[in-house]
Amino acid sequence: MSPAPQDGCCDDAECATGRLRVTAVVLAAGEGRRLGYRPKGLITVKGETLLARNVRVLFEAGVDEVVVVTGHYSEQLQTVLADLPVKQVSQPTLTHSQRDSLGLGLAELPADCEAVLVMPVDMPSLIRGDVVALMAAYKHAAPEIAFIGPVVAGRPGNPVVFARHVAERIIQGEGEFGSGAWRAQTQAWQLEWETDNPHYVTDIDTPEDLAHWQSASQDL
Repeated sequence: MSPAPQDGCCDDAECATGRLRVTAVVLAAGEGRRLGYRPKGLITVKGETLLARNVRVLFEAGVDEVVVVTGHYSEQLQTVLADLPVKQVSQPTLTHSQRDSLGLGLAELPADCEAVLVMPVDMPSLIRGDVVALMAAYKHAAPEIAFIGPVVAGRPGNPVVFARHVAERIIQGEGEFGSGAWRAQTQAWQLEWETDNPHYVTDIDTPEDLAHWQSASQDL
């Protein structure tokens, strides 16, 4: 699948920042414990699995490659992954954290990757325009900004985008990079991008989340 142009902010031919080479990492290794132990990637949206939908949205938004990190439900997800133009990497053990999965995915970055977009698989509402807007915000941020993540009414959302050198620090296990706590730190190179778009904070962690989303959405 060929990447679409990153056209959320301006025509790439005229964009002063040029085109970024972006690799997306989709985190789909969790056991879905709070959801009753089920693979979130197999939740369906208009007959399309959430994993397939989010990979499609990423390519439509203009990412160049997608790496999918699987774990607890690798075999079940194979039926979806077999038809997707992605690279899969699977957790070798049952015990792992999200930081472990992130590091595993980042280790697969191609040499020419300039920026990384990380998306949890359990985000049912994201559309192409949401991803394009986030990448455009990253491209046009101040030069010192190496990380951007959406914030909706004070709540941190996803996906996030960061520079290749930040990815290397995560791979090396430096500090709290890649953990749940690192984003709460105030760093000059981090930008919490304020937006009122609820898609960035709509995820499915519990049966209640799923029921609420199903009742509020026309997608299913």
